[in-house]
Amino acid sequence: MTLFFSACASNKAGLKSPELPAKHWLEEAPGVPVENKTKLEAAVPNLYDPSKVFTFEDCVFLTIQQSPLLVNSAVDLEIKRVALTDAVWKYLPEPRMTMQVTNNLTRNNMDHRDTPGDYGRTKLSVGFFAAFPNPVATYFEHQVQKAMVNLAISTHRKAVGEAIYKIAQAYLQLQAQKKIVKVQKDLLPIGKELIAYWQQVEAVDGRQGVSLNLAMQHQRELELMVEQTKMKETMQLTQLKILAGVDPQQRLDVDTANADDILKGFNGRGLKWDDRWNTTEDDLLLRGQIKLGDYNIMVAWAQYIPDMSIRLNNSPPPGQYQPPSGSEDTFLHLNFDFPLLDWGRRYRGVQTARMMKAQSFHEMARKRTDYSNKWLQSEQNVALSETELKLARTRFDTAAMQYKEAHISFNEGIADLPAVADRQEAMVQAQIALIRAELACELAQLEWMYLATSLQERFLGLPAKEVL
Repeated sequence: MTLFFSACASNKAGLKSPELPAKHWLEEAPGVPVENKTKLEAAVPNLYDPSKVFTFEDCVFLTIQQSPLLVNSAVDLEIKRVALTDAVWKYLPEPRMTMQVTNNLTRNNMDHRDTPGDYGRTKLSVGFFAAFPNPVATYFEHQVQKAMVNLAISTHRKAVGEAIYKIAQAYLQLQAQKKIVKVQKDLLPIGKELIAYWQQVEAVDGRQGVSLNLAMQHQRELELMVEQTKMKETMQLTQLKILAGVDPQQRLDVDTANADDILKGFNGRGLKWDDRWNTTEDDLLLRGQIKLGDYNIMVAWAQYIPDMSIRLNNSPPPGQYQPPSGSEDTFLHLNFDFPLLDWGRRYRGVQTARMMKAQSFHEMARKRTDYSNKWLQSEQNVALSETELKLARTRFDTAAMQYKEAHISFNEGIADLPAVADRQEAMVQAQIALIRAELACELAQLEWMYLATSLQERFLGLPAKEVL
């Protein structure tokens, strides 16, 4: 996965614009379909375009490229790839050269007739040594590292999916906040009309009442509410920038008009949890852990195989004669080291590997049950939010009818302007409640969509089951 750390920056309006990093963290983006690679590569350079408006899809690819949420899993993937390369090289023996410098501490045989001429002198001997790897253990350790790389890719894909989910949440929340700001601004003209109304009434009556002061205070309250909502919108945009790995001070023009398309085509009630479980990264990770358990058991059994090494030196084995007056012979030693008694250490290693595999089986059963429970909870949460949305829509329709009735009465001279303003404000509050109910329903559906992996599937495709 190509990963970018650097913050963003350009010298417009005193802010720095994004700079491309010196290198890619990863050579490829694991799991991202080929058809999306062009969009993925264009995500960061698009930050340089001042006219670029980022859609949800653009924000997702920008997040995949440089979000800090993905750093740990991406670096872990690189570590596992290095470990795989290391496992491949372990098939080969590691030759070593040994150098030995010796001298006599005592010279008790100096006058002996068979004493060689170099007796008592410092001698340098050079030998060579190579320990052969355990072939069975090395093979299965290689398989373990291959599985670990695949699991790291799946873990990274899971982290990417979670980042996509968070971006989608922020996107929907930003859209709702924009709608609330727009609706609240509609109340400001009404507040000004009320102030003018009470000014005229008090001018006719010739008295200074509290109604004008209350109207002015209420107008100030409406303005502060708009300001508060705008600040929430700004905070939501900042949160989106942080998730995408963009500097909070950097300009990021986001188009939320088509945010509803995020949920387009998803129908959770038409899906079955047991079918969707097979498309999750958790299923792949847990099956990979079981496969990994098989390899670890074989690695544990392989510890019973004797060690083998080869040595090349001038040390004669027992029974070989080195005449004092002759030249030293060079010997090749092939050594086999058989374990005789290890006090059950190897057997305990096998049993531990077996128990870890059994633990993986139980964890898979637990995760599968947990997934089915979350599926049921998501379905219930969507049903509840849909009911609350219907209730909010009914209340809004009621408030709209009451406002319409008050407006008609005002035009006929039956009701005064404050009554109409009260009805309109009640309608706006009901509309804001409706927007929030719509957001809650969309977030509930989004959570279900994320649980069903339909959201991640749009950008990452299905998990590569064949890797295991």
